[in-house]
Amino acid sequence: MDVILLSIRYLFVEDDMKNKTRSEPLQCDKKSLEEFDGEVIASLTSMLEKEKESSRIHEEEIRCLKLEIEDRKLNMKEVIDKHKHVVDQLKEKVECPVCMEIPRMGPVHVCPNGHFVCNKCKKESCPTCRVGMEDGKSLLAVTVIENIEHKCKFDDCKEFFAVDQLEGHEKLCKHRTVSCPYVNCSQKIALSKLVDHLNKQTCSSNLIPTVIASSSKFGVKFRVSNNVLSDMTWGVRTFSYKDQSFGVIAKKIDNFFYFTMVMFDSEKECSKYNIEMEVYECGSSSQDSESSFRFCGKPCSIDEDKDNLKYNGLAVHNIGMEKILRKSNDRFNVSVRIA
Repeated sequence: MDVILLSIRYLFVEDDMKNKTRSEPLQCDKKSLEEFDGEVIASLTSMLEKEKESSRIHEEEIRCLKLEIEDRKLNMKEVIDKHKHVVDQLKEKVECPVCMEIPRMGPVHVCPNGHFVCNKCKKESCPTCRVGMEDGKSLLAVTVIENIEHKCKFDDCKEFFAVDQLEGHEKLCKHRTVSCPYVNCSQKIALSKLVDHLNKQTCSSNLIPTVIASSSKFGVKFRVSNNVLSDMTWGVRTFSYKDQSFGVIAKKIDNFFYFTMVMFDSEKECSKYNIEMEVYECGSSSQDSESSFRFCGKPCSIDEDKDNLKYNGLAVHNIGMEKILRKSNDRFNVSVRIA
């Protein structure tokens, strides 16, 4: 701003002297003009030097601030590393030497020599030094386990939580252990691996899940053996809808055919969906079928007890199914709509 004002002043003076030259017969004071030019140049030079100095000081301040930030980061890392080291040592000390797990709640038993053992593994003698355990309990160990983060109990999950948040996480953990929904499979697997398990084993009748478009209806064909009185099972029919995985489970036990839609997620997530499942003659639509049976409701959660799945869907008595089978050569359709 000072440079601009000085330049304007110089232009006004120069213009004024020109006007005087035109209006009055006076001699131009060349020496005065040269002196003025010198003052302007000196002022501009001084201003530029000040700007350079100010810029240098500013750059130096920035450099110092960057160094200070880096020092603080380094100090913070040292504090974090030290804290982690202390916590790891505490975890190591309270870890049960029998089950090799860190207790999640008290009491934590302690022998006269100071060795810990969790409540479920406590015996008459200390597993570390073999002296009698007596009735000693460590309040310090309980304080430690209440104030450290614990790893989720499922092997494929690597997350840690405070002890009061752990149970809630494990109920919904995507790696929690679930039962394979296929009737003839007794395996328990991580939920995150369930679809792969179904499609790679004989538990599913399709190699990859069928992708269902938004709110569309799709059908699945089934065939029964000649002896409709015997118990039967069919492979799980898997499909996906809006990034969620589902399975249709069909089986016949005693005098009933059971059809259940299972969603591979929690009961809370299941409550967000509505399903319509209908059994009818093969080779015709549900509207044209002489006999059909329908279920409307919510899908069943994979967390449900496997033995109770058949009670959470459509149940059709033998008499009703025989009417359908007679019309379609021992075959029938199951259609599903989800929204």
